[in-house]
Amino acid sequence: MVDEAVEQKPFITINDVQINIEDLPEEGQGIFGRLQRLNQKKANLVLDLEELQAGINFFSNRIVDIVNNEGEDTPTEEADEAETEE
Repeated sequence: MVDEAVEQKPFITINDVQINIEDLPEEGQGIFGRLQRLNQKKANLVLDLEELQAGINFFSNRIVDIVNNEGEDTPTEEADEAETEE
């Protein structure tokens, strides 16, 4: 037996009462649509900020590593020198 998914209609809760969006007046439906779009934009911005923070953290850590290892040959530099000597 296959359970069919019950289609759940969008709703908004006002004063602890769930109101189907289709039961709202036209203006209310328009406002609900705007709220949905704004919430989606907010979620996208939060993801963008997390990605930006990850990039900032990476480059901050990288520059600290460079400063802490100043004067030491890194494996890449050693490989470049070996190729140059050949």
